[in-house]
Amino acid sequence: VALVPMADYLNHGAEPNVDISYDEEGNCYVYSMTEVGAGEPLVFSYGDSTNPSNLLARYGFLDESSEATFCKYVIENPTFEMFNLGYPNSMYFYNDGGISNEVWDVLLYELLKVSPEEQQHFYQAHMSGDEGTK
Repeated sequence: VALVPMADYLNHGAEPNVDISYDEEGNCYVYSMTEVGAGEPLVFSYGDSTNPSNLLARYGFLDESSEATFCKYVIENPTFEMFNLGYPNSMYFYNDGGISNEVWDVLLYELLKVSPEEQQHFYQAHMSGDEGTK
């Protein structure tokens, strides 16, 4: 982690045109990865655009250009199986209103806890890639 005040002038974007490197003395260098025209903004990726919580907490903004945002569906004491279903790393809501399959799988798995046998059957189908059984 470094404090680089001039880097605040770089815009965030999912398709950056600049990157940052540091030498052994800690000097920061910004270099272009593509041709940048006069007046064009310098764009650097501050991190995963689909996880708005991290961008907001760390940099104070949300990336409205992202096609998906991280789902903040919180499960108390998630099981090992839920992590295998993609919770919480692949939980996305899309700006078009769609919800990723991982969100549906985790929600269905949690709802099936009233029937442990069906829940286990669903989990095994997910792990084996059997979409028909799911």
